[in-house]
Amino acid sequence: MRIQMSQLRPLLKSHRILMTVPGMKDFQDTGSTCNPEAWISYQEDLALDPYTTFWGTSGTALPRMGAFSYTHSKLNKAISVGRFTSIAKGMTVMGAKHPLEWASTSPVFYNQRLLMRTYAADHGAELGTTKYGYTPGKISIGNDVWIGEKVTLGHGVAIGDGAVIASNSVVTSDVEPYTVVGGLPAKKIRDRFDAPTVQALQASQWWQYAPENLTHLDVANPAAFAQQVLEQAEAGNLRPFQTRPLTAKTIAEHLEALGTGTG
Repeated sequence: MRIQMSQLRPLLKSHRILMTVPGMKDFQDTGSTCNPEAWISYQEDLALDPYTTFWGTSGTALPRMGAFSYTHSKLNKAISVGRFTSIAKGMTVMGAKHPLEWASTSPVFYNQRLLMRTYAADHGAELGTTKYGYTPGKISIGNDVWIGEKVTLGHGVAIGDGAVIASNSVVTSDVEPYTVVGGLPAKKIRDRFDAPTVQALQASQWWQYAPENLTHLDVANPAAFAQQVLEQAEAGNLRPFQTRPLTAKTIAEHLEALGTGTG
C-alpha cells in the first residue's frame, strides 16, 4: 500500500508526525523537503503514533512506531518500535536466509523467479523445485531503546525495553531489557543498572505516561526516577498518554475524501 507525499502531508500535520531535516523551524513544514510526487509505502497493520520523528529520507516507509521515538533509518516493514526509542543512521535488516543445510544455498533450487523462468523458456527446460519454508520473523524494538549507527538486525529478534545497541553491531539473538550489547555478533557488554533499579524501571512502565508528568522527575538518578514514577502512579497523579495513531484505515478514509485511492 502506498500514498503520495503531497496527499500524506495533511495527515502528517494533523497527526503530529514530523518528517524533518536539520534547520526546520515550523511543524507546518513537516514533509516539505520531500518530493511531493514520491510514493510512501505502508502496511495494513500500520500504527504510527503522534510525536514521532523521521529524519532525512527515513520516512519513505511508514512503520509501527510509538510516541516520542525517532529514526534516521528507513524501517523495514517487519519492524515495530515502542515509545521513546532512538534509532541512528544506517540500521538495516539482514537479507533473506538461505538453506545452508542443503547441498546448495542457491535460490535456483527453491526460488525460481524471473531469471530462472527466462532461462527455462530460452532452453525449453523443465526445472524442478524444492520447498524452502523459511519465513522472516517480525522484529520487535521495545521502549526507550537506543540503537547506534550502522546496526544490522537479524530476522525475528526482540530488543527489550531500555536496551542499548552499540554502533556497527550485528544482532542475531534477542537482547534483554536494560543491557548494553555490541559486536559481531552482538554480545552483552554490561547491564545498564543494578538489578533492583532495572526491576523498578520495568515495573514503573514510565513510557506509558505523558511527558509533563515525567520531565519534572529525577531522570538523572534512575533508581529515584523509577521510585518517583511508582509513587506518583500509586497516588493517581500520573496521566497515561493516550494516542490516536495514523493507521491504514485513516489513510484510506483520507484518500476517499480526496477522491483518490491507494496506490
